[in-house]
Amino acid sequence: MPEQLEPHQKARLSALETTVRDGLRDFRRTGQALSEIRDNEFFRVGHDSFEAYLQDRWGFTPPQAGRLMEAADVAKVLDPLGIQPKNEAQARTFRAAAKLVTELEPEQQRVVARLVEGVMPPQREGEEDADAPPWDLPAAEVRIMASVVKKLDADATVYHPDSGAEVAMGTLSAPERYEIIRTHVDQKTQAYREKQEARASAPKPENVNWGDWVLNYAAQNLGPGQRLELVVEPDGSGASRAVARVVDGHTGEILASGQGAVTLKKAALNLAAEVRG
Repeated sequence: MPEQLEPHQKARLSALETTVRDGLRDFRRTGQALSEIRDNEFFRVGHDSFEAYLQDRWGFTPPQAGRLMEAADVAKVLDPLGIQPKNEAQARTFRAAAKLVTELEPEQQRVVARLVEGVMPPQREGEEDADAPPWDLPAAEVRIMASVVKKLDADATVYHPDSGAEVAMGTLSAPERYEIIRTHVDQKTQAYREKQEARASAPKPENVNWGDWVLNYAAQNLGPGQRLELVVEPDGSGASRAVARVVDGHTGEILASGQGAVTLKKAALNLAAEVRG
């Protein structure tokens, strides 16, 4: 049953709902306000559940509200790093990076902030958005920064920048620790970028309608007595696999066979790749 709120709770709910109403284009304020309404159960003044409140008061579904609240939480973690996502969707791409950052000690978080600052584009005099953070900084690269900082803690074994001897990270000076971290981040970031470039330049797979291909291949390439089979059989683990193959109907000889797959589509495409060489 709906419950009554204390006067101070009613006042806070009114303020929060004003924030939601006036800030629907500001995902951070909206998400934070909804989280506070949920966590303090302010919704119970007129509703039995938070879900009913969302639908009745704002027309939100639980997933919609959940995305807003999650994005607001992510933005709150990113803000001290100098990263301020422009919208809810952009914020949610940083979820994994933000989670890693929350697992770091405050001093480690400051190192990540310094790393982020180090890759910000230089400000140009008179530029309107000169103070804006680097929105083109991929979330994956922030995740790399946080993961390296987390891994290279005081107990990590590293090579001394001068002697090359193996030492504990904690025995180095702060500038030495930062340079080692930055070097590791640069190496991992470069590897990530090269991998992304390779993916982007790789030939795109041909978009083949597997059903049409099966019928066309059968009509144009099968000889007398040959047939194209799509066979589904147990794989021995309790699941099944599909295999596409060309068979001589007279002798039973398998003339061509694609690799097994978990779907008929993939099985047919595997056969297409095999017969094309």
